[in-house]
Order: sequence, then structure tokens, then C-alpha cells
Amino acid sequence: MLEAKDLSFCYAGADQWALKDVCLKVEQGQCLVLGGSSGCGKSTLVKALCGLIPHFERGIRAGRVFFKGADLADLCMHQIAENIGAVFQNPRSQFFTTSVCDEIAFGCENLGLGRREIIKRLERSLERFGLDPLKEKSIFQLSNGERQKVIMAAIHAMGPDLWVMDEPSSNLDPRAVAQLTDIIKGLKQEGKTLIIAEHRCHYLKDCADRVVLMEKGRIVSDQSAKSFFSQSNEELGRQGLRWAHIPTTNFKAAKPASQVKANQLKARELAFRYGRHKPELLKGLNLQARGGEILGVTGANGAGKTTLAMVLTGLLKERGGKVRLNGELCKAAQRARRCRMVLQESDHQLFAQSAEGELALALGKGGAADGRIKELLAQCGLDHLAARRPQCLSGGEKQRLVIAAALATEPEVLALDEPTSGLDAGSLRQVGDLLKGFAARGGVVLVVTHDYEFILSCCTSVIRLDMGRATTRLPVGEMPAEMHSFLVGEAVPEGFS
Repeated sequence: MLEAKDLSFCYAGADQWALKDVCLKVEQGQCLVLGGSSGCGKSTLVKALCGLIPHFERGIRAGRVFFKGADLADLCMHQIAENIGAVFQNPRSQFFTTSVCDEIAFGCENLGLGRREIIKRLERSLERFGLDPLKEKSIFQLSNGERQKVIMAAIHAMGPDLWVMDEPSSNLDPRAVAQLTDIIKGLKQEGKTLIIAEHRCHYLKDCADRVVLMEKGRIVSDQSAKSFFSQSNEELGRQGLRWAHIPTTNFKAAKPASQVKANQLKARELAFRYGRHKPELLKGLNLQARGGEILGVTGANGAGKTTLAMVLTGLLKERGGKVRLNGELCKAAQRARRCRMVLQESDHQLFAQSAEGELALALGKGGAADGRIKELLAQCGLDHLAARRPQCLSGGEKQRLVIAAALATEPEVLALDEPTSGLDAGSLRQVGDLLKGFAARGGVVLVVTHDYEFILSCCTSVIRLDMGRATTRLPVGEMPAEMHSFLVGEAVPEGFS
């Protein structure tokens, strides 16, 4: 159905090949998983397999990609869109309208379908992806996970034979990931062909037929899914890959770090809503965190996790309740000076022309900060990329740079929103080490995350938000199987409340 022959690609202005001599053949109805470390070429290959290379991305291209015998380079984009659907990691990059229903219908309208057929497909996709309660909402009112589901529903409505996905689970909560698994199984039953680039592949264990691993723009392994998933998490870790299995036995989790002086953050009866007539997202929420701990904040998409982090760090002003930092009543403007937040999309927090320039901008101390900049770059493993443009870094490198810029100001509280989205195993460990080091120095760390592997390996405890309240706090590591149920929202382990 799809075949890449001797495919190579170098981005305009780059000095090395992003893809080199890639040969890949995918049969009708197969589910193929692309794996490998950040920067290995997965996303570039995804762009080539859905026609964005060469139609949109500028650069040097060699080789060809055939879909049902036709070279994608010879097809118009509307012909490709009829047959190939692409789901990218950042849903914002794919929106064309401002409402859920309009977005799902947009692709069908561009295919020239009749009104009745569009309505039929719209309703079917809304039901398939559980979006009916959100159909009247604006795109801007949705969480990142909800936006991802809208994009997938829009692709589903167009009915392509081939689905190409880049990190489709990166913004989804555990329950939504389980739903994604069911959706992929359903697409396979319909005879659809799927190519999925992923770091977190445990949810694909019962869906995948093949796993292809890449390194430095080349395919280095092509094996059956049965062979790949027969390997233990430890074996995969030695290859630089993320977990493929949910642990069911006790796991050695992170412990609170010892420090000389620990900061303390307390929130009492916290309330917030976006606008006077909007529903409350936070309702009488109580929370306490102290330095040395890394507190994970989880919950369903749209539960208010990101809103909570923004309120606690002063980026949003609470509508009710009180926040105390080290025992002092602290207003939003004061918290904004004493706290830092790392947003989910790192590109929105990168402004300078180089990695070292980004840290200099954060420090704002001119030449006197040179030593501190070198120290921070070394801590986040970016000292060899000091002069590199931030936009040219891999996803993991960008994330570490943004965290380093936040740490440069030595905040008392550091909040992060999905900091491991799109990260490989090595980058995940490096981000974890940065946070553990900050916590050990007495900093308060709040991590909004759905990443089960990161929670078990880095967090010391976790709370789950439900209906605007922090319902339960649970220590990490004692009971990983129960913890997974807790994160999904199915159960609260006995003895915790």
C-alpha cells in the first residue's frame, strides 16, 4: 500500500541528513509503530509518508514514496488528503476553525461532500471519540488532550485509508489512552492502515503488527510486535526506549530529598473560573506541598490541572481562597515573582537566538552571569549546544532548556505542565534529574502529568483532580498496579483518602 524507496531528506539550512536511505514497505491493514530516541528521524519520516515532504517542507530530497503505486510528489495535496490522514503531536498546528463541530466538518467540506453526508459523518465521529458533550464548545476552551481528540475525529470523518500519527497519546490522560487503543483496534477492524510514531508504546501492545526502530535518520531494526513486546522494560531501557509494560510488582520510586531549608506551599479553599458566568474549574481546593518532594498532579483531560498550576504560580488570579508561601499570605502578583511555570509547549517559551542566550535572557545580569549559564547548560546536558538556535533543538532538548531557564531565577516553586510530552527515555531521565536536584535544594515541585512511567520514576506522591477538587493524595511506588488504576480514575487504594 505504501512504500518508501531509498528516501533521504535534509532540511533547508541544516548540515546533516534527517533521513538517510530509508526503505520501508507497509501492507494494507497493518499497524506499524515507529520508535527511537528524540531526533532519530521519526517525525521527519511521518511528514514524508503523508506528503508534507516535499509539498511543504523545504530541503533536499532523494528517493521516492509511493502510495498505491503513485508517487506522492506527483499528487496534489487534495488527492493525498482524500486517502491519507495525519495526526501530529501539537493539535494547535492543525486547527482551521474555532469550534468543535466546524473543525470536524471542515475536512469533509473541502472534500466536496453533500450536507447530509457531512452531518452523518460528523455525528458518527463525535460519538466515536466521545466528543458529543463538547460539540458546541470553542477550540480555545478545550484542554490539550481534548484538542487532540478533536483532530482525530476530524480525520476520522474524512475516512482516509491510511492514518499516520506522530505521538498521538502525548496529550491524553490514561482513560483517554485506553479509548485511543480501542479506536486503533476499531480502525484496524475496518481495514485501515496505521503508522504510529511513539515513545510511549505500551498501549499499542495489542494493536501493533510491526515495530520499526530508527537511529540517526536510518532504520536500524524492523521486527514483529510479538518480538518487540517480549522484551522487558529493562531490556528496552538499555536501548534508550520507554517502557512497553505497566509494572505489576513493587517499584523503587523516588523518595523525598533531604535539604537544609525547605520551602512550603499551601492552598486553602482555592476557587477559580474563567469569567463571571463560566462554571468553576477549581472548587474549594486544598493542597499542601513542601520542598524535597515532587508532587504529581493528575486527572482527566479538562479537570483543571493546568489551571491549578497557573493559579498557584500567579499566572492566573484566584477567585476565592488563599495561598501561602513559607507561611506568608501570597497574592498572585507576588507568586508570579517567586514562582515559575514551564508550559506544555516549549516553543512558546523560547525567545533568544541561542541556548546560552535563552539563559542570559532569563538571568538578565549581563556578563556577570556567564558562569551561571555554563553551569546550567552542563546540568541540563546542553553545554555542547550552547550556540544552537533553540528552534533547531529536539523536543527533549527544548524541554530541558526551558526548565533550565526557569531554574536560573532560583524560584521557590516550580510547576511544569506535561514536561515529558514527546520525550524519549534518556530525555525523561534527564528532566527527572533536573527536578530532583531542584527539590533537593528545598524547591517545591508540582508536575502536571499523565505519564505513568515518569510518575513512578520521579514523583514522591501524586494527587488526582476531580470536579475541581484534589480528591486523593497517594504516595508513589508502594503499589504500582493500584497506582495505575488510581491514575485512570477507576479506584482509590484502600487506606487512602
